[in-house]
Amino acid sequence: MTKNLILLLLALTLFACDKQNNSKLPDSPAVAIVGDSVITADLLKAYLLANGIKKADNSTTKQAMENLINEVAVANIARKNNLTLTADQLNTIEYLKIRALADAAKKDYLSKNQITEAEINEEYKSGAKQSGNKEYHLHLLMYQDEVQAIKELEKLQTKEDYLALESSFKKTNPNIRGVGDLGWVKLPQLPKSFRDVLPQLKPQTLYKKVLNSKYGAHIIYLEDTRDLLPPKLEDVRQGIVKTLEAKKVSKFTQLAKAKAHVKIKE
Repeated sequence: MTKNLILLLLALTLFACDKQNNSKLPDSPAVAIVGDSVITADLLKAYLLANGIKKADNSTTKQAMENLINEVAVANIARKNNLTLTADQLNTIEYLKIRALADAAKKDYLSKNQITEAEINEEYKSGAKQSGNKEYHLHLLMYQDEVQAIKELEKLQTKEDYLALESSFKKTNPNIRGVGDLGWVKLPQLPKSFRDVLPQLKPQTLYKKVLNSKYGAHIIYLEDTRDLLPPKLEDVRQGIVKTLEAKKVSKFTQLAKAKAHVKIKE
C-alpha cells in the first residue's frame, strides 16, 4: 500500500464520521494519547498491516509507534486548523471502505459455502484428466509463412533430415524462441492444434502436415513419449482449494452484480 493510502486511512480514523455505516470500532486499549487523540492497540496494528508488516518485533513496533504518533500529532494540527480533505481524498477513502466491505462479503460467503472434500476430489480428477497421462518430447520449427513451411516439410523424409533442418534453422534464426528441442511438454501447455495431433503420433514420428497456431506455421517431430504420473492430492490440495475459492468468489460476484441491476449511463 502506498504512503498516500496509508495517510488517507489514518485520516479516515481521525476525521471521518461515517454517516452511512453506524458500526462502531471494537473496544481496544489505549497505547498512547496525542493531544486529544487516542492511539489504540488496534490502530497501531492497522498501521503495521497498512505498511505490510504482519509480524513485528519490539524494535519494529516501537518505530511504528513513533511514526504513528508523529502523524497523529500533525493530523491534530490539521483538525484544529479546520483543514478538510480534498474530493479526491474523500473518494479514495470511500473506495477503500467499499473494497473492505466487498472483501468482508466474500469472506463471509466463503465461510458459509466452504470447500468440501467432494469438490476437492472432483477438481483434482478434472485437473489430472486435462493434463493427460503422457508427456511428449517435442521438436518444432516455426514459420510466419505457411507456404514456406509446407515447402520445407516436403523436403524432409527422415528424422535425420529434420534434425539437420532444425540445426540450420536455429543458426539462421538465433533470436526466435520456442523452437528446436522443447524437451518434455504436457498437452495443456500447447496450442489446440498440437493437442489434437500429438496423442495420435508414435515416437520417432515426423508429422507430415504443417500445424497452424496463433504463433505461426509449425513443422513438428515427436521424439518420444512417457507416462505422466499425476501429483499426489495432498501435494496440490492447497492450490486446489485456492482455485475453488476463486471460482466461488467469481460466481458470487456475478450474482451480486446481477441482483444489483446495474445501469451504466452514457
